[in-house]
Amino acid sequence: MFYPTDISPSQLRAEVHEALKSWSKPNDDTSPLSHLYIFHQAGQVRPANARRLTNDLLLQALKTMEDSYDPFLADLLRRRFLENTPVALVANEKNMAEATAHKKQRQAIDQLADILASQERQARQAVIGALEQRLNLPALTDLFGIDHYLQRVGEALLSLEPAWLVAIEGLGGIGKTALANAVIRQMALTPHFQQIAWISAKQQEFWPGLGLQPTAQPALDSETLIDSLLAQLSEEPLAVVLPQQKMALLTERLKAQPYLVVIDNLETVVDFESLLPLLARLANPTKFLLTSRLMPPQTGIASIRLAELDRAASFDLLRHEAALRHMTTLADAAEEQLDRIYQVVGGHPLALKLVIGQLHSLPLSQVLDSLREAQGKRVDELYTFIYWQAWQTLAESSRQLLLVMPLAQNGTIDHLATTSQLAMGDLYDALTQLTTLSLLEVSGAIDQRRYRIHRLTETFLLNEVLKWSQTP
Repeated sequence: MFYPTDISPSQLRAEVHEALKSWSKPNDDTSPLSHLYIFHQAGQVRPANARRLTNDLLLQALKTMEDSYDPFLADLLRRRFLENTPVALVANEKNMAEATAHKKQRQAIDQLADILASQERQARQAVIGALEQRLNLPALTDLFGIDHYLQRVGEALLSLEPAWLVAIEGLGGIGKTALANAVIRQMALTPHFQQIAWISAKQQEFWPGLGLQPTAQPALDSETLIDSLLAQLSEEPLAVVLPQQKMALLTERLKAQPYLVVIDNLETVVDFESLLPLLARLANPTKFLLTSRLMPPQTGIASIRLAELDRAASFDLLRHEAALRHMTTLADAAEEQLDRIYQVVGGHPLALKLVIGQLHSLPLSQVLDSLREAQGKRVDELYTFIYWQAWQTLAESSRQLLLVMPLAQNGTIDHLATTSQLAMGDLYDALTQLTTLSLLEVSGAIDQRRYRIHRLTETFLLNEVLKWSQTP
């Protein structure tokens, strides 16, 4: 079951009215409020039929209305629906006309619906906030043109039947991690999974002065995966045990209850050959969500491949990103101007964001003329070209910070200062420029910001760092 992302005020008011009218149906096992997360949450605390859960939610909301908002309206609803008093009698008791009583009733239902909506938002925020903190998730970004992908991935994960392994495929920068990130927030609000884990497969290690050192070793081996999952899914630290015992403990846990495990950036054939037998052994009822540029042919994997954004979704993304960066001219640009960008860049989300970053300091015609030199090449080559152009615009402090980001992924401001050796003033300037150019992603709570670069940015840094660092 999916809980709708947005709460429609008018729809919720109608549902609250219906729930109030059904107050005296004790054996009713349906509820107009069953789509709310707080309804599911109440059932976890005290299992009961749908009518009892619904009435408990209404009672709690009425108590809040009585204590903190309008006792008169709360009493009116109690008399009308909980005590089933005719409106004419209530109007007489309250010394008002019957038409006024109807009007007050509508006001009371609106207020009760607003209270429930506020409780729903708070409950969802608490669950998602705890998930973000526990898994240290990437920042949630606004996504465009992916509703059908969200639906497909969600249905595959919630299905009680195989496939137990679900893969999101697509080019680098197309939005695989962002989609997985959005999906698990939906999954966290369902009763389906006992818990969610998130593992990132890191492919290379980078050391300044050495560059990228290729290796035939898998980015994520079985032992590391098992240790990481046990650490994430265990409430208390585990005593040191043998590898066989760890495997037995993890298998028992994942087989007893359905968990959801995300393995992000599982890219190479070596990775798949190393891990797929283990994943197949651990799956059912637990499900694994993989993100990869290209899955090798495998049976038993539900693969969903992301395509680039269509023209309309690309325009939506361009306008949204421009508005975030206060680039009013671009946000309000005519479709003909946005189409000039789309015709050159296509619908690759990261490429579009990088182009917007360049438009902070360069005119559109110059950016597009430069990009046409790379048009028709492979997407990876287009990204390389865009990154190279962005590199040329960076201040020295920004270059210095960007070069050490592979060593400081998801770091705090203090971590970045230590790793980059920049003075705080220079570090703040570098953070501002890199964020403006869409080269740096910011996440975390407002008092504990964390910084990371996109996986594709890291890949190009690792491949090009020696050449770029020598560029005057």
